[in-house]
Amino acid sequence: MPDVQMDYDLMEDMARLFREGAQHMEDLRRSMQNIASRLEDGALLGRGGDALAQALRNNLNSRIAALQDKLEELSMDVYGALVDLRDGDTEAASRFKG
Repeated sequence: MPDVQMDYDLMEDMARLFREGAQHMEDLRRSMQNIASRLEDGALLGRGGDALAQALRNNLNSRIAALQDKLEELSMDVYGALVDLRDGDTEAASRFKG
């Protein structure tokens, strides 16, 4: 069975980038909420404005939230794998110390 070797710094960077991506999605979701509110407050009147505001609130924001959730999940998965690998390395190294 081949050895598994991981670059812990790269794994930390990957987990951090997933977290940052999730934060960007949250910022984007808030921006879309603000735009929808402006539309509803009269920035674009009529059925077109109503339809766009509804699409932003219901369709786009739900997809942004799903992506945000997935990025947070990936961040936790990578971090969990990092912890498991480090623990395994520590445990394996302890067996050779005497």
